Amino acid sequence: MKSLSKQKGFTLIELVVVIVILGILAATAAPKFIDLTSDAKGAVVEGLEASVNSAADLTYAKALVQGQTGVTGTVNIAGVGDIDLVYGWPANDEIGRLLQVDFSNDGDFVSATTTNIWTASHKNAATATTCQVIYNLTNVNGVGIRPVIDSNITNCD
Repeated sequence: MKSLSKQKGFTLIELVVVIVILGILAATAAPKFIDLTSDAKGAVVEGLEASVNSAADLTYAKALVQGQTGVTGTVNIAGVGDIDLVYGWPANDEIGRLLQVDFSNDGDFVSATTTNIWTASHKNAATATTCQVIYNLTNVNGVGIRPVIDSNITNCD
């Protein structure tokens, strides 16, 4: 009678089971790593918010130097022209000019302006009130009061 030799390696069934388990894990984890568009759009919105903050701060600094911090005023920005001010801060309809972005063109954003609020929404956002940057002058009623500049990156799908 022959003696049984010790098994070395994996059987075919064991290999198939391991491959099936790896396939299930990959199918479960892949959507999290593949769907990065929402994160990318959110990052673009946050980048635009940072640009709006910088443009507003630099304009306000120039307005302070030139004594243009009254209810209305203007400063001349090189390459842009005269910018209308509200207590030294850029008027809401001047943000697009300061950023030197044509929001009516085929870019990523669409802007809207109301009495004291400027918004730029991502064109591919789920709704118009999500995935946007907001520049709000509503509470600016004196020198030294900063406008609210914020972003909303919910539903940037």
